[in-house]
Amino acid sequence: MKALLVFLFSLVVSPSIFAQGRTVPFFVSTQWLADNMKDPDIVVLHVSFGRREYDAGHIPGARFLWYNWLAESTPDLSTEMPAAEKVDTVLENFGITDRSKIVLYFTGQNITTTTRMLLAFSYFGFGDAISVLDGGFDAWKSENRTVSTETPVVRKTLLTLKTNPSVISDADWVKNNLTAPNVAIVDARTKNFYDGNGGGILRQGHIKGAKSIPYTAMLDSTARLKDIATLKKIFEDAGITPGTKVVTYCHVGQQATLVYAVAKMLGYDAAVYDGCFEDWNVRGEEYPVVNPS
Repeated sequence: MKALLVFLFSLVVSPSIFAQGRTVPFFVSTQWLADNMKDPDIVVLHVSFGRREYDAGHIPGARFLWYNWLAESTPDLSTEMPAAEKVDTVLENFGITDRSKIVLYFTGQNITTTTRMLLAFSYFGFGDAISVLDGGFDAWKSENRTVSTETPVVRKTLLTLKTNPSVISDADWVKNNLTAPNVAIVDARTKNFYDGNGGGILRQGHIKGAKSIPYTAMLDSTARLKDIATLKKIFEDAGITPGTKVVTYCHVGQQATLVYAVAKMLGYDAAVYDGCFEDWNVRGEEYPVVNPS
């Protein structure tokens, strides 16, 4: 009986239960990764803004993924999806194939850089084969697991990407669905920005009708996900019921991807408004902003 209760409890709190039909869970534990590292289809990617961090130490076999390869900035907008032909080359250089199961990890508290990469991989056709290491590199090291400074030798592959545009949205779609039933526009920024106390922007506040679920609410103090029951309650307390389409936004399209990833894990149809408030904020009054302050 005790064993049965433990099993049932694990179904409530483990993110892996929501991975049915996927080749990997949305979020994997350090133990899961350690147990599966010998799988030849597993590709581990160290997400960072600079190679020096990777060179100083990484999970054995991990390959260096520069954030800007999959999240470009332009003179007009930040953190945008790059062209498929550029991404195709990047992924081929990682040795990724159609069979690959990709595990992304971050350093420090930088989980949103990694969930942004998850969104990019989902857009470029790997939505069922991409996951994030819960707790990141710090969790790995805290358990005294092996760290390497060796760069693995990777054989280049050949890919033909198939994009999935449904994981991102734009300003016009958001504007046209502000009051649509079964649609929730979710502001993933910290509450001060939602409340109009962020400063430094043209129009302070939030998209009219948006619900506030700060990305920080998804995590505990160690940058690990909170348990499933708590995450479900956060969405339910925001008035987001099962069957609702969730479209998240933040400043430039990074923080929103963590709330997007959790929404997908919980079974919601989810997308990210990729232009985010940076784009919405400079548009006309037909793109309404509410400032509670």
